[in-house]
Amino acid sequence: MPRLLLAIFISTIWVTGYFHSANAQTTDAKLKTDIGEVLKNNPDLIIEALKGHEEELYDLLQTGLVKKNKSRIRNNRLAQLKNPKTAALHPKRPVWGNPEGDISIIVFSDFQSATCSKADKIIQQLLKKHPEINYRFRHNPLGLYKMSRPAALYYEALALQSNEKAKRFNHLVLKNRLKIKKGGRNFLDKLALETGADLHRLHKDITSAKVNSTVDNDIRESRKLGFTASPVFLVNGVTITGAAPLVEFEEVFKMIRQQ
Repeated sequence: MPRLLLAIFISTIWVTGYFHSANAQTTDAKLKTDIGEVLKNNPDLIIEALKGHEEELYDLLQTGLVKKNKSRIRNNRLAQLKNPKTAALHPKRPVWGNPEGDISIIVFSDFQSATCSKADKIIQQLLKKHPEINYRFRHNPLGLYKMSRPAALYYEALALQSNEKAKRFNHLVLKNRLKIKKGGRNFLDKLALETGADLHRLHKDITSAKVNSTVDNDIRESRKLGFTASPVFLVNGVTITGAAPLVEFEEVFKMIRQQ
């Protein structure tokens, strides 16, 4: 009955409003106000009318939340373009893509994070699709995984031998994180050997002050930037968090070029 009354009421308001508008030029705003006032005073009519449509209502609310969240994120990123976050480039450390490209991506990552592993697949797609990108890897192990720091030390020690070996090792580590969790340093050795590493030198370098300070400096920089999760990407100073889809990166590229 309440749903029927609601339908009758709205229909009546609409019809009378239509003719009244024709004769007295009642505005749409007045019609909306009238309907809104009745619904405000009789909220049970709304609840009753929506019964049986819970799934549609949920989907509608979710769509609204997604749109609102996207709008908020976009506005935050536009603000960041005016005041970008900056991180040290360290040009001697490994760089993927085009070092002279106009899109610079720096990631603060954790080698043992499932999200970081997933995000690496997106980055590989971006590098293939966009030759204007340069990409740099920095460390932000969260302390949740035993092998995160050892993997970071191996990577930096291997970079002392060859940036190309380090880049290949980077991909292998992110691809095999579960095997590393199970196999520990022995499995890291296996992956390092696949890149052609000098294992004796590698074992020596992972204990060096230079390699450890490189990892520690990355962690300090991530904290200074306010990053408490991994991965976080800096795209020309604009942040993207987590395993964001390729299209989200491309939206940021577009924003950068429109500035």
